[in-house]
Amino acid sequence: MPTTLETSHTYKNYWPPKGSKIAVCMSGGVDSSTSALILKEKGYETIGLTGWLIKGSGRCCDNGMINALKVCEQIGVNHISKDLRVFFKQEIVDPFINSYQAGSTPIPCIACNNTIKWGLLMQYAFDELNCTHIATGHYAKLTVETCYNKPLYKIVRPKDLKKDQTFMLWGLNQEVLSRTVFPLGDLIKEEVREIAKERNLVVADKEESQDICFISDKEGTQGFLGKYLESKEGYIIENKTGNILGIHQGTHNYTIGQRKGIGIAYSEPLYVIDLDVENNIIYAGTKDELEGCELIAKNVNWIVPSHVIARSKATKPRQRRAKQSPNVSQNEIALSGSALLAMTPKQIRAKIRYNSKTYPAMVSMLDNNKVKVIFHEPQLAVTPGQACVFYDETDQILLGGGWII
Repeated sequence: MPTTLETSHTYKNYWPPKGSKIAVCMSGGVDSSTSALILKEKGYETIGLTGWLIKGSGRCCDNGMINALKVCEQIGVNHISKDLRVFFKQEIVDPFINSYQAGSTPIPCIACNNTIKWGLLMQYAFDELNCTHIATGHYAKLTVETCYNKPLYKIVRPKDLKKDQTFMLWGLNQEVLSRTVFPLGDLIKEEVREIAKERNLVVADKEESQDICFISDKEGTQGFLGKYLESKEGYIIENKTGNILGIHQGTHNYTIGQRKGIGIAYSEPLYVIDLDVENNIIYAGTKDELEGCELIAKNVNWIVPSHVIARSKATKPRQRRAKQSPNVSQNEIALSGSALLAMTPKQIRAKIRYNSKTYPAMVSMLDNNKVKVIFHEPQLAVTPGQACVFYDETDQILLGGGWII
């Protein structure tokens, strides 16, 4: 697999008009810090904006805020922090705990993007700081073209495919993208660090952050959940035979597809196949039992419906009113994919894990903003609570996504 996108140059990264005032969402890491530096050096009026999400020493915590402030002092821009601790606990941390309790495996970073960065922080930047745009340190590109005499914003894979973060951005819509900047889209990680070192930024050598900002590496997910959820013993049952294989220490300590930590000697490797939270049972089986080609996803968001890419330069929109998606603004209603997808399945590429490659699939619209996805080849461990993310057939443009149920 290539590490950089050879055709990335065909998509020009979007930069706002000169004179724009941009708030950079800063975590105190090298990526968001370098993003602020780049915008300042390009001549934009730049402000560092950090959400104070939790007490602690990691990113999004006390130390992250301090690092962001130091960088802003170095590059000569103002820094503002916004106390979001109560909201973050209610909207991100508590749902994370509840999802594990219900047998799902959540991705809090996606929810945080939607509700914090492109939610409260964006609103604060616009309403209180009079900013025109926000920027983040995500490795992604944003391109804009004209479609039906309206601007159509597309999230495109970045130059650095090893750091590609488009998977985490499927919940965004046209309205917020029109006021978003991704300064790192045309850079690879090594170039970002080099820029930071050349300018002597205090975070130039800062290590990569852990996956979930409110869980320390030392504590781990099980340790974190153990503070809130009771570990109730139950049976581990063989999926095919129904035989009891052993005892587990609480369903919240396991995820579908998990192999390590099951603690059962067997003739071949065992995996968690399913979680029956109501009856406190874990079903275990062999790897082949994890494979499946179909899934249902809910709360689907289309950034760019697949039919728009195929039809935008060829035909006019149908003269019928499309059902408006809750994530699409009124002036973008013509771009809603629901109506056309309901009529015929669409060929896309999709993936169900952040670090995996995409696979060809057919997607069909169902009722209540759900879709059915049928992959052309089996996928391993389709897990409720995770995301299924859609790309176009060129595997470059992010179309949208939904939550697996």
